[in-house]
Amino acid sequence: MKNLNQQERKLRGAYYTPPAIAKFLTHWAIRSPKDEVLEPSCGDGTFVAAASQMIGKEGGITGIEISSEEAELASSKGGSNTTIICGDAFSWWHSCNAKGKYDAVIGNPPFIRYQDFKRDQRELALGLMVQEGLKPSKLTNAWMPFVVMATQALREGGRLAFVLPAELFQVGYAAQLREYLTRKYDKIRLITFKQRVFEGIQQETILFLGERRDCKSAMIGLADLKDSSELDSLSVDQVCGIATDLNHKHEKWIQYYLNNKEIHLLRELSASADIPRLSDFADVNVGIVTGRNSFFVMNQEVANNLALAEWCAPIIGRSFHIPGLLFNLPELEALRSDNCQVFLLKLEYTNKSTLPAEALKYIEWGENEGYHRGYKCKIRLPAWWKIPSWWIPDGFMLRQIHTAPKIVANSTGATTTDTVHRVRAHLGVDIDQIASASVNSMTLAFSEIYGRSYGGGVLELEPREAVNLPFPRICHDLDIDKVDELSRTARLPDLIDVVDGETLEPMGLTMSEGTMLRNIWDKLSSRRHARK
Repeated sequence: MKNLNQQERKLRGAYYTPPAIAKFLTHWAIRSPKDEVLEPSCGDGTFVAAASQMIGKEGGITGIEISSEEAELASSKGGSNTTIICGDAFSWWHSCNAKGKYDAVIGNPPFIRYQDFKRDQRELALGLMVQEGLKPSKLTNAWMPFVVMATQALREGGRLAFVLPAELFQVGYAAQLREYLTRKYDKIRLITFKQRVFEGIQQETILFLGERRDCKSAMIGLADLKDSSELDSLSVDQVCGIATDLNHKHEKWIQYYLNNKEIHLLRELSASADIPRLSDFADVNVGIVTGRNSFFVMNQEVANNLALAEWCAPIIGRSFHIPGLLFNLPELEALRSDNCQVFLLKLEYTNKSTLPAEALKYIEWGENEGYHRGYKCKIRLPAWWKIPSWWIPDGFMLRQIHTAPKIVANSTGATTTDTVHRVRAHLGVDIDQIASASVNSMTLAFSEIYGRSYGGGVLELEPREAVNLPFPRICHDLDIDKVDELSRTARLPDLIDVVDGETLEPMGLTMSEGTMLRNIWDKLSSRRHARK
C-alpha cells in the first residue's frame, strides 16, 4: 500500500508485484475454473485479482496476509469464492492440514532476512524446512520456507508460479533449496530479465514456474527477457529444457546462462589439481568494522580541526582510492591533500581517565549522539571507541565490484574499512606478483560464478568466495609497475590480453580455452551491467 513507510515495508518484505507479472504467472498456473488456488502472501491482492478472473464457483482462492489493512484490500479484489485469512502464513499452515490440497500456488513471497523474521514465525518456518530434510541457517531468508510450504501445498501435477529473488540462482545458502526443487518438480521454467522489473528496489527478481511431480532430476529451461513487456509474447511451453545436468548441490543456476562447452570448461578447471586457488598464495579477510564510519573515519581537515590527527591512522574505503594495481605513498598523500576520508581514529586507551583531552571530548560528543549504543560499538568492552582487528594488509581487494575484481598491492601503512577486503600474502609470496596476475580471464570468469550480483550492476565477493577463485601460478614475468600503469591507461580488454599471455598460456591453457573464459566473463558481466 502507498501509505506504508519504507522501514515497515522492509521489515515485512512487502514489495508489490506489477500487475502484468501477476497476470502472466496466474494465467500459467491456473488451468481450470475449478482449481483450488493458494496465495500465501497476498499483500493488497494483485494476484487475487488476477486469479478471480479465472476461477469459477466450483473453484476457490485462499489468500493469507499478515496485515489486516491489506487483507481487507485483498478481500475486496476477490469474489464470493475467495477467502482471505489475516494472519501469519506459517502459523496457518501449521494448523490447517492442507498438504497436497491445491492445484496452483501463486504469489510473491516476502523477502525478510533471518534477523528481521519474528522469532515465533521463524521457528515454524525453519521447522518446515527441517521436515523436508533441509538445513536452514542464519542466512536463510523468509522466501525460502515459503517455497517449501508452497511445494507441500501442491497436489501431484499442480503448478507453482512465484516471483523469487535471483538469490535462488547464485547464493551458496540456497544450494540445498535448488537441489530440493529439482526433486520436487519434474519441469521447471525460469524466466529472468535483463532489466529490473520492480521499481524502486535493487533486488533482481526471477519468475519460477514449476510443475509438481517427484523425480530424480527436473528438466530446467530458461528464458532471458529484456523486461516484463516481453511476457506477452512468451510461450512457456516453447522454453526449451537445458541439456546440461548441473550438480545442484555445488553448481549455481547462474551457469544456465552459459552453453555446455563453457560449463564443461569451468568444471574441468575447477576440478583440476594443477590449477591453484588464491588461497594457495594469500588470505582474504574483511576490512575493519568500525561500527560507525561517520564517527571513526574523517578527512584531514576534520582531524586537524578536532586536534585528533595525532591519534589517527591511514585508511581507505572507496574504490576510487585504489584505481590501479599498486597503491603507494604519493597516492595516499594525494588523497589526504584532496581532503578524502582517509583518517581512522585509532585509540589504544581502554579507560576514559587515560584518554587525551581532545580525544575524550570527541568520545563524549559521540556518546551524546548515541554512537556507543550501536551494536558493534556496544559489544566492545571495556572501551567502545577501541577498534579491534587493526592491521596493515599487504594488498586490497574490492568487496563490491563494478567492472572486474582485482588485487591491489599496498606499499603504504594504510588499512581499510569493511567496504574493501584485506589481503595478506603467505610467507615468501610477493604481493606484487599476486596483484599483477589478478586481472586474468580465468579468475574473472570464476568471480562471476562464485560471487553474487545485485541491482546496479554490482558483483559482490565475500572472503570465502574470493580465496576459492582459481588463480594463476605466481611465477610469471609481469612487472607490477608496468601492469599498474597499463591498468590506469589502457582499456580493460588490453590489460587482460597482456596478463593472460603471461599467466594462462604458461599454465597449459590453449588459446581457445582462454578465449572461452574471456567470453564467459564478458557474457556474465555484461548481463550484470545491463541491470544498472
